[in-house]
Amino acid sequence: MKVVLASEWIEESEEWLIPHLLCDSLTLISGEPKSGKTSMAGHIVRSLVLKQEILGFKPTDKAIKVAYMGFDFKWKREISDRLDDLTNLLYLPDSATYNSTEEWDSLADQMIALGINFLVIDHLYNYANEADLDRQNQVQMVFGPIMKLIEKTGTAVLLLTQGARNQGGRAAHSVAIEGQARWLLRLSSGQHNKTLKTTGNNAEPREFKIRLTPKILELVEGKPAAKECKPADGGLPDRARFIMDNAPIEARESTTKLGSWLASQNLGLNTPKSARTAVNNLIKGELLSRDGVKGRIIKGPKYIG
Repeated sequence: MKVVLASEWIEESEEWLIPHLLCDSLTLISGEPKSGKTSMAGHIVRSLVLKQEILGFKPTDKAIKVAYMGFDFKWKREISDRLDDLTNLLYLPDSATYNSTEEWDSLADQMIALGINFLVIDHLYNYANEADLDRQNQVQMVFGPIMKLIEKTGTAVLLLTQGARNQGGRAAHSVAIEGQARWLLRLSSGQHNKTLKTTGNNAEPREFKIRLTPKILELVEGKPAAKECKPADGGLPDRARFIMDNAPIEARESTTKLGSWLASQNLGLNTPKSARTAVNNLIKGELLSRDGVKGRIIKGPKYIG
């Protein structure tokens, strides 16, 4: 077991695979039946694999291999038809419920061997099998294999689930379901257009009006849900400049102190932990640096003044 000082730990993974749509751990899509959850998942998959912009956001540059696990009748045929342009790049594992421990261990090993780094689970109800999702302890049991797979493989997971009726796309049953995810996509049905609301630990909430079909995703209208907030992803050089221009000297003594200060600046980094991760990413990208091994945080070699 390796133990490191928190101020010396550096995040090695990206915080976003798609800004405001897909984080690097567990993202949850919820919505009432037939609201377009599977269609939305398909567009996210296509964006990641083909490096296409989606709702105005650019996906990560790193190579993505996708596994899609469904549960509905004839789901492999449906997904192959929906993503017919990606069949040579898309893996379809057999369906496995949360209590199939050996199957999840086998899946993790195969994903590592094949280099798969993104998994879609469509959807929670059938994956959870006969668990009582109104009970928090059973929700935690259901999410256990997913969290273990993320930890073991470094895979990002997109999990689809049903939304509560007339609740704006919020996940049905226990609030613990949404509490397990790091980022939430809530999809509301509309007669002509749909509403997509995003929220979580990583950035400010947003709301989009979209046109959504299995083959079409168009932005009708998009705006931040909280207008007074500044964007969380204003650009890494901008964030580095903001820190160097505004952070007091005592706040730059460690990433922990700087993270606490940055979280208080109304930039959409709502917790000291997420802000510290942002600081570590700036150091990793050499926009900021340390003055010595444990010295004060200063401008990095790639800092743009």
